[in-house]
Amino acid sequence: MAVTILMAGCGKKSPSSSTTLPSAQAATASSSPAAQPALTAWQQGDKAAAVSSFLAADWSARPLFATGSTLNLTEDQFKALSETDRHEMLTQLASLKQLAASVGQAGLDAASKGDVTQARKDFTSVKQFGAALESPNYTILVQLVGKAFEKMSDTELAKIGQ
Repeated sequence: MAVTILMAGCGKKSPSSSTTLPSAQAATASSSPAAQPALTAWQQGDKAAAVSSFLAADWSARPLFATGSTLNLTEDQFKALSETDRHEMLTQLASLKQLAASVGQAGLDAASKGDVTQARKDFTSVKQFGAALESPNYTILVQLVGKAFEKMSDTELAKIGQ
């Protein structure tokens, strides 16, 4: 399933050097990030609050991620990271993928119980999240994760009759 694809890591090697966010991107990131409440709750182990925050998020709002998050990096910035910093980015991305997969699972659970309204809400939120990640302002890996979640959501929405 798509979740299996999403769990795959990135094995690219790149030069070991540290990089920082450009000042314009860092300034934009000072607003309240759309993903942060859900991601924070997820990382603290409060899965119910994380799913609820994910569903409440405005995925069209920017920034998506907290200031200084390696998830904000462009492809060139990612390539310039040290091995340690790249690992941090992949760890953050893994948490984000697990969270979105959990929301997708909630949609599957709702659909199996006949709650089409809730299932539609869950899958639509995951689809909007995926679309938000497809910005060229993010790494190719983040964009691919977004595409996979969009595709999975489209498939599930089609099953319940959007």
